Amino acid sequence: MIGLLRKDLFVADKSSRLLLVLALLFSLIPSFDMLGSTYAMMLAFMVPLNSIAFDEKCKWDRYAAMLPCTAGQIVWSKYLLGYIYTLLGEAIIFLSPLLRQVFTHKSVDWAETFRMNVMLAVVMMVMVSLGLPALYRFGSEKGRLVMFLVLAVGVGTAVAVTKALIGDIRITLPPFPVMACIAAAAVIAVTYLSFRMSMWFYRKRQNGAYC
Repeated sequence: MIGLLRKDLFVADKSSRLLLVLALLFSLIPSFDMLGSTYAMMLAFMVPLNSIAFDEKCKWDRYAAMLPCTAGQIVWSKYLLGYIYTLLGEAIIFLSPLLRQVFTHKSVDWAETFRMNVMLAVVMMVMVSLGLPALYRFGSEKGRLVMFLVLAVGVGTAVAVTKALIGDIRITLPPFPVMACIAAAAVIAVTYLSFRMSMWFYRKRQNGAYC
């Protein structure tokens, strides 16, 4: 598992570093802070997509069949890759207001920032779980369209949640700890179902069902 993850991180290293830097630059500009946050969290979506596309291009799955790795480990490594970049995106989102506070001496509502970023991370993890089965079912080209559709829905959801949290939309929300528990349960349930579907599609593709 660690070897598979290291392989994916090595492949994604150069392109993801550039995307991380761009996300940080966008986040440092006050008028583009929401764009920067969204851009940072898109890394969790784009990196697994590119990793699967590279695997298809170089016929990696044929080589992986000769390795002492199970299909579950190969599939789960893509989920872990998405979660790692979710954490990196969250780090950028937390770092940018800290840097703005240092340079502009403006106070930041860290409690509000924490709540919004946690919910944004939850949305991104759910989006990764919804998008990966489409890649394994339709391949990197057709699955890319499905993933972008999921991305559009997810970004809209994230924006709606953010507006609700800051009060632009008058929705009575439960206390944040309750929301966090509900969100955690939803992420676990969606991830489990997504992983089972991805495993099914991966094995079917390995057997030539979707060629």
